Amino acid sequence: MREDPYREKIGYFDAHVAAPWSAQEYGPAEWKKLERLFRYTGSIEGLKVLEPGCGTGRLTEILSQRLGPSGRVVALDISPKMIEAARTRLAGRGNVELHLGAVEDFPLGKGAFDLILCHQVFPHFHDKKKVLKHLASALRSRGKLIVFHFIPGVRINDRHRKAGTAVEGDLMPPFKVMKQMFQEAGFRVDLFLDDEEGYFLAACKG
Repeated sequence: MREDPYREKIGYFDAHVAAPWSAQEYGPAEWKKLERLFRYTGSIEGLKVLEPGCGTGRLTEILSQRLGPSGRVVALDISPKMIEAARTRLAGRGNVELHLGAVEDFPLGKGAFDLILCHQVFPHFHDKKKVLKHLASALRSRGKLIVFHFIPGVRINDRHRKAGTAVEGDLMPPFKVMKQMFQEAGFRVDLFLDDEEGYFLAACKG
């Protein structure tokens, strides 16, 4: 049987389900950074959105509100406890679909999504090239994939290295490497920002 490459990470995220960075509501500083995301996307009402690594559903809840009844967000996480917390947070929201599992192993459907949001999850993907190819297949033509974090890349990597845990090797690749991986998967990188407002990479399929 193939060993699960996420086994140790599942334990790590299960243990942090109640941590401030995973459970607390977004504060003013985080909302300011989220505004950059939504300025870029514009209205997402009625879209079908994929959110890998949804955690406890903090962003999922906001997406649900902005998508409206005609939109839908499909959210996944590898942590059973994170998904359990997300189910509690999002109970009764008819436009949300939650799943436990790694996105690269999940049957997404070809061209099924208008937008994919990888929020604070990209460094944790075990095989980033495999994930990108899977996500590209799931996007419609000219669909968008956005990778964004609340902190810049150098701080992401520093924080993970210092964790001394299952995530210490989960690093954000240099932009040159990211751009090449995205291009090989069939994306065109349209925007890259890496500053005090965080890490933001937006790409278009085709």
